[in-house]
Amino acid sequence: MKQPELGQKIQEWRKAKGLTQEELVEKCNINVRTIQRIEAGEVTPRPFTIKAILEVLEVNQNKDALEYLPKQEEISFSPSSKKFFLLAGISGIIYFLISILEFYWDGALLLGSSLSQPSYYATLKIFVFIFLFFFCFGFVRLGKELGSDLILIGSIFYISINFLIIGADIFYSSQFQTDYKLFGFIKLLSLGIGIIPLSIGFVRIQNKMGSIFMVAGIIGLLAGISLMTVIFSMIGLIFLTAFDILLIYLLLSIYAGGIFTSTKKDESGRAVLI
Repeated sequence: MKQPELGQKIQEWRKAKGLTQEELVEKCNINVRTIQRIEAGEVTPRPFTIKAILEVLEVNQNKDALEYLPKQEEISFSPSSKKFFLLAGISGIIYFLISILEFYWDGALLLGSSLSQPSYYATLKIFVFIFLFFFCFGFVRLGKELGSDLILIGSIFYISINFLIIGADIFYSSQFQTDYKLFGFIKLLSLGIGIIPLSIGFVRIQNKMGSIFMVAGIIGLLAGISLMTVIFSMIGLIFLTAFDILLIYLLLSIYAGGIFTSTKKDESGRAVLI
């Protein structure tokens, strides 16, 4: 699609419908400045924005409008990237399984159980982080491949938060005077905050990568918000479990050749979200 031809066409179709820019943006749920810049040919709108505008103007079936509708392409990942996603997915499965044992001991401490910590507690925590790191790094790679800064940075942020939490777990496990209820509150709050950016990243790319990304993003947001309230932390942990399972599924699906679509690729052939 080319500018300023697209902007000129949208302006013509808008005027033909007898709509002002303000009336058009109301129906499209976008701001006036965006429409002004599109019609002036200053920017090329995102594919879903174009589609929304053409639907409101009732020209999406018009032959002249077809060339401006976004054409979806299958996103292709290199064999090395797909292997990377496979390894990340396997790491996710291992992380998920050993985190069940981790949850048992952390829950016992938080609830004030008389159970003494096992001798392998610190080792368990280290392995949890190692596999979590490789699992989440799969999404660092995915964010880079898709040109999604939110997924890339959100994954790094989530890794960093977990590094701090697990480091604190190991340190405080040897401190007999630790207030585990206060510590547990801080952990849940931090974990909830850590998951939010990545979840938003998934929601933002659902128009290009499919509804499963939207589902993952919403579940991640529900997990993060629930954990931050602390009161609903148990519900948050259920959502977090579902979120982890979905992330594993996404990585393995990409490796297996799951169909994801994009609307643009850059000169190097990477998928680009616009």
